[in-house]
Amino acid sequence: MPIFCDETFTSGSGRSVMSSPEIILWIDSAASWPCATAQMMFFGPNAASPPKNTFGWVEAKHDEQGRRELVPTGEPDVHFQCDDVLIAVGQQNAFPWIERDAGVQFDDHGLPVVDKTTLQSTHPKVFFGGDSAFGPKNIIWAVAHGHDAAISIDALCRGEDLKKRPPPLFNLLSQKMGIHEWSYDNDVSNDARFKVPLKDQVIALKNIKVEVELGFDAAQAFAEAQRCLNCDVQTVFVSKLCIECDACVDICPMDCITFTRDGDEQELRRRLNAPSRNLTQDLYVAGGLKTGRVMAKDEDVCLHCGLCAERCPTGAWDMQKFLLEMTDAGDGCRSHHPKKSIPLKAA
Repeated sequence: MPIFCDETFTSGSGRSVMSSPEIILWIDSAASWPCATAQMMFFGPNAASPPKNTFGWVEAKHDEQGRRELVPTGEPDVHFQCDDVLIAVGQQNAFPWIERDAGVQFDDHGLPVVDKTTLQSTHPKVFFGGDSAFGPKNIIWAVAHGHDAAISIDALCRGEDLKKRPPPLFNLLSQKMGIHEWSYDNDVSNDARFKVPLKDQVIALKNIKVEVELGFDAAQAFAEAQRCLNCDVQTVFVSKLCIECDACVDICPMDCITFTRDGDEQELRRRLNAPSRNLTQDLYVAGGLKTGRVMAKDEDVCLHCGLCAERCPTGAWDMQKFLLEMTDAGDGCRSHHPKKSIPLKAA
């Protein structure tokens, strides 16, 4: 059975643990794997024994900055024999080429001390982004950091305050084409995630150069894409058009719409038709209703299906496409926010 040593596992007891990101194990399919260890050492092979790995139990703890580190628990090590051990290339930040007296400060984890808004380091002319700034993330964050760093560098070159960030531009456009027609596919798929077809294990184990994942064909890719929710289409509510018939509440498949009396946010979350437990997701609350109640909607469970807007007899609900234009550096961005022209006086 192939064991890909990912960064983290959670054991049956609920403990968060880590396996080495630098080791891939191919062990016998009948072997027991606790999924709760960190790789410590590698033995063999030799004439007397096959390759063997030793793993130790660890416990995740967080420092004062909230950063996660793994601490050995002292429990007995776990040993695994395997057919082959494939050493993968890990990822770790390393800046030995930056002299420590150059003005760039580093923390205890070897990461540069960076302003999260401007991406400026302790050296005013040095900026960091992506994995080099805050550790492993994904390419989406790296691209966003590139935008933010470019804005900061442009402001620095112009002698302006780096903390003053030009806002992005956005627009909402109704997707309604008729009473029951939308300009986007609002059908919600009930399919579970489709598994990516894999190469036969016998072939994959014989040759490390063989691509394991075969990818989707056109039909499978289309079916998988249909699972995507229309997160760019927002539900927009207009209080003055609402007659509080509760038709939207009745048809909502997720019970995410509630008409109730206003109150403290924490108490209001508990009174929703489907109690809102994700405190990091803001509620969509609208007042101004004739009865004095408020409309509260939990965006965390909304499917963006548009059934509320289809059912509404007065058009109080609408599905509107959200268009976002990110901030750019230089004159390309400044042209979106032109300064008022000053008329010239005749000489």
